[in-house]
Amino acid sequence: MKSGGRARRSPLFGMRPACLALCLALSCNPSWAGSGDDLGALPFEQLVRREVTSGSQLARQISDSPSAVAIVTADDIRAYGYRTIAEVIGSMRGLYTTSDRRYTYMGGRGFGAPGDYTGRIMVLIDGYVTQDSLFNQAYIEESGLIDLALVERVEYVPGTGSVTYGNNAMLGIINIVTRKGSDFNTLQLSGEAGSHDTYRQRATFGKRFDNGADLLLSASSLQSQGQNLHFPAYDTPANNHGWANGIDDERNRRLFGKFSYDGFTVEAAHVERRKTVPTKPMRLAVFNTPFVIDDENSYLNASYETDLGLHLYAASRFYFGRYAYDSQRTINDPASNAQRKHRAEWWGVDQKFIGKWFANHSIMFGMEYRNDYSQYLSRSYFYPDGRIDAASSVKDSYSRNTASLYLADEYRFHERWRLNVGARYDKASDLEGNWSPRLALIYQPSFRTTLKASYSEAFRMPNADDRSFYHAGAAPEYVAAKEFVVQHDLDRQMRLTGTLYEYRRSKQQVYLGTPGHYAPIGNSLARGLELEFEARWDNGLRARSSGAWQNSSDATGLDAVNSPNVLGKLQVSAPLPGNAVRAGLEAQYLGSRLTDERRRLGGVALANLTFSSERKWHGMSASFSIRNLFDRDYEVVSPFTWAPGTGIDALRMDGRSYWFQINYDL
Repeated sequence: MKSGGRARRSPLFGMRPACLALCLALSCNPSWAGSGDDLGALPFEQLVRREVTSGSQLARQISDSPSAVAIVTADDIRAYGYRTIAEVIGSMRGLYTTSDRRYTYMGGRGFGAPGDYTGRIMVLIDGYVTQDSLFNQAYIEESGLIDLALVERVEYVPGTGSVTYGNNAMLGIINIVTRKGSDFNTLQLSGEAGSHDTYRQRATFGKRFDNGADLLLSASSLQSQGQNLHFPAYDTPANNHGWANGIDDERNRRLFGKFSYDGFTVEAAHVERRKTVPTKPMRLAVFNTPFVIDDENSYLNASYETDLGLHLYAASRFYFGRYAYDSQRTINDPASNAQRKHRAEWWGVDQKFIGKWFANHSIMFGMEYRNDYSQYLSRSYFYPDGRIDAASSVKDSYSRNTASLYLADEYRFHERWRLNVGARYDKASDLEGNWSPRLALIYQPSFRTTLKASYSEAFRMPNADDRSFYHAGAAPEYVAAKEFVVQHDLDRQMRLTGTLYEYRRSKQQVYLGTPGHYAPIGNSLARGLELEFEARWDNGLRARSSGAWQNSSDATGLDAVNSPNVLGKLQVSAPLPGNAVRAGLEAQYLGSRLTDERRRLGGVALANLTFSSERKWHGMSASFSIRNLFDRDYEVVSPFTWAPGTGIDALRMDGRSYWFQINYDL
């Protein structure tokens, strides 16, 4: 975490040009594409042939996760008016998001405790791991690296993914697949406006050249005035009667570039965001005073995919990443000002091979080396006269290099049966080596029905923030996962999916009752059931409905905080008469949740409505969205716990808001 409680963040808003990026699309086994093809159910050799031909995603290797994969396409993004990756994730089966008005965090399947910034679901862009190396935080709102206009689809693979991706792929993988230049083949200008004086501008150029080269370039910016917010917990005359005025503004700038030619891809992205935070995120912070955070995130990712002959395919990848965070706030203390300056840089190489040498076997093997060579955390406190409070200030510097080997095999021992086995070994310079095994059995009794049963283990290394906070007590965390999946296609246009799962996590940090004393002795358990129905019809009607039921306990054996027992999702979209405009209605139900004070927040049902162009008119298209259609007043669990009984363990979220977008292709 970056500030507040264990949350300890800082910002920087230096305007450095993005180091833009190379990338291999190591995508994670998507489920049901918009065309109706079930890529996750294809035999592996067909996947390899499909991806080598397209030169875009060689590494959907060996049914990387034999689980119930979910996908949100670019068509869905337009139809339901999603503006951030967080909104896409919130629409997916079994997942939900929580905001503390600084960042948005995801939860599901027994995880999502407030203030838990460390990512246990890995988020990738075209296979590049986006989490920073300080907090393992996945940035999914306006601090994220990618504009949704550049996204072809978002894939969610539940269950452990450590066999392929190693550290942090504990509870699932989300892969964001970007579009190609040929998807635009023009210069597109976009303008957006929304509630609270929010505006976004974007310019995107895409082209596929006659020699087969493909280029995509994009730049965008966002400005938001924000709103005045009321916090009942601070409703006193000394605190402006609980009103935080004029301190909710936000802005960001993004750059993205992608070039592909003949198996080679280079991709880069850069984002910098400044956010003024209206909450009081730590005990000593002064309410209704500016708390400014700056994030800067960049990556460069280069890959080459080729058919080596003799039934051997290769994917080589080099990546570089950088993250910086600065923050500044007023505090009520002998020191009057607190600053954070955190920096991280890392690079790595990954060499993957896929062999089809033996009948009925598809073998994937490879190695990865990652060097987190710079991990710097700085927390400084200053007196009113500018002198530094040396006794309270902390500067920590860490590094880590990790070498990994992995192997997986999918053995089709019968026309209806497949056995998927794999393991990965990761050895970090400061830790013992860790194994991540997986065993899965896949049975297809008919063309329309698939059953999958799996057992896997995964881990998460302590990150730099953990090492700074827990010191010698920082230790890896582990999970053992069991999952059973049934997928049945009612026909080519309708699918039912059901999942039963159990996650047993161990070696979690437990507070021992005295300040600063923790130990990695906690165990937690999550069990659940998920059901989903998907359909699309020839008349243009599309629908998806899901329900999730979960029961989870935390590391102390109590019911888990911020873990709703019930989640419900419904998305329906259809063209209106005349087929020029599509209407998309989304409804979500978030069940009751416990706060850190063991107070239960009631369940809430929310609805969103979007109207979008079905086709372009003289190069123009538009969409209009209403979020929280019925203006529901609701709260989410917050990470703020230092004043029990005052209500700061929950934060009120926004009411009804509006968003309008217009695009013009030159």
